Amino acid sequence: MAAAALGSSSGSASPAVAELCQNTPETFLEASKLLLTYADNILRNPNDEKYRSIRIGNTAFSTRLLPVRGAVECLFEMGFEEGETHLIFPKKASVEQLQKIRDLIAIERSSRLDGSNKSHKVKSSQQPAASTQLPTTPSSNPSGLNQHTRNRQGQSSDPPSASTVAADSAILEVLQSNIQHVLVYENPALQEKALACIPVQELKRKSQEKLSRARKLDKEIPWS
Repeated sequence: MAAAALGSSSGSASPAVAELCQNTPETFLEASKLLLTYADNILRNPNDEKYRSIRIGNTAFSTRLLPVRGAVECLFEMGFEEGETHLIFPKKASVEQLQKIRDLIAIERSSRLDGSNKSHKVKSSQQPAASTQLPTTPSSNPSGLNQHTRNRQGQSSDPPSASTVAADSAILEVLQSNIQHVLVYENPALQEKALACIPVQELKRKSQEKLSRARKLDKEIPWS
């Protein structure tokens, strides 16, 4: 109950962290560990430029964060901005905001690790009791043989291998993450901000001039 309340409060404070929490426990723990590393490096070394950029082609980023739902969005909420080849944490970005998102992720990670440890202890305490159970005596009833036959018939069609299932799952996660990532560019406020940096009218004027020259040349060239 406490963990659920904790996740709810983190989600209300950060949509990106709420999205990150939708992943499986294993995926969340691995991605959150890397996110905390990126954030802590900046907090510990605020003047070191090398910690303020993340190369998009970096193996750790492309395999452990990019496919994970909400992970890249957490970086954006921290204050990172997207460049051509890197995610950059600019000097103008708020370190307080970075700390806030970092702490929310850390709280969620801590609560999940505590839950995982408790679950492991419960399973360990139950293990001896399960091991003391006597093996069942094989029944002479032919129904057991029928069950074995049905099992073999069910296995006649080869099920997908674990590696195939894992690969398909990874591809699906990449697609889902990229879909969420693309939606960032559909934000009207960001589009308006980008248009303010683009000389739209100047580009329109130049394109019209080029179009007029092209039409003029087209008329002057004899095609017959």
